[in-house]
Amino acid sequence: MTKTELHIHSTFSDGGYNPAEIINKAAATGIQILSFTDHDAIGAYDAALRHAEANHITLIPGIELNTDGEDGELHILGYFFDPHHRKMFEYTLWRKQERTIWTKKINTLLNQLGYLITFEGVRQHVPGEIIVRTHIAEALAKEKYFTTAREAYEELLIKGKPAFVERAAFSAKDAIALIHDCGGEAYLAHPGTYSSPVPIDNLISYGIDGIEVYHSKHSEEDIHHWLAYAKKHELLVSGGSDYHGTEARNSVAIGSVQLDEQSKQHWMKRVDQL
Repeated sequence: MTKTELHIHSTFSDGGYNPAEIINKAAATGIQILSFTDHDAIGAYDAALRHAEANHITLIPGIELNTDGEDGELHILGYFFDPHHRKMFEYTLWRKQERTIWTKKINTLLNQLGYLITFEGVRQHVPGEIIVRTHIAEALAKEKYFTTAREAYEELLIKGKPAFVERAAFSAKDAIALIHDCGGEAYLAHPGTYSSPVPIDNLISYGIDGIEVYHSKHSEEDIHHWLAYAKKHELLVSGGSDYHGTEARNSVAIGSVQLDEQSKQHWMKRVDQL
């Protein structure tokens, strides 16, 4: 039976391990198909490709696009796109630059609130090129403003909290179009985890290809609901652990979330075409 891991983060975004370390862990657990889905970053694919081949693991180009706009804050997963496509390169470069500006705005706001951290201090917690809010939270915890980074994140950095800052506009519709323009498939990530109803009809009208039915934070009820929905609307099905590392907020094991065998057939067929 083919074992997959289709949602995993490395040090190219907010993961705790670099691509080679993840490949080693995946090989030890029998993973045969893997996709790095770093937030707004694709560097792990090229960094891990040779090491994956040496360990008999097939890599699928992947990304998790953070979006906001009229459909709310949603994450869109992309797979099977050309990782060297000009539009994907331009997007990841823009997002890297935008996240730096965004982080500095958050840092200024935190300083005004009395949390005296610096941008350089935040950068010390960023192993790759993409800055995310957990890196800011780690800087706050290091300076002893909070006991843990998770506490800092939830008290200050999520929507509705004092230091939350909107990112530059990039909608779910934009994300789906980008993935398609680069030859890939677009999936709604972890639909059972959002705090408000998912505007799935809108996503279907934008051409979304599938839904991440299987996820480490999904309940059996979530899985049943979204699997039935995908079948009814003839959408593809994805799934993965969303592994960020052993000390991360989501610390489930690599490969612990698997697709049902029928859904997995699509992925095996696409892999054969790579």
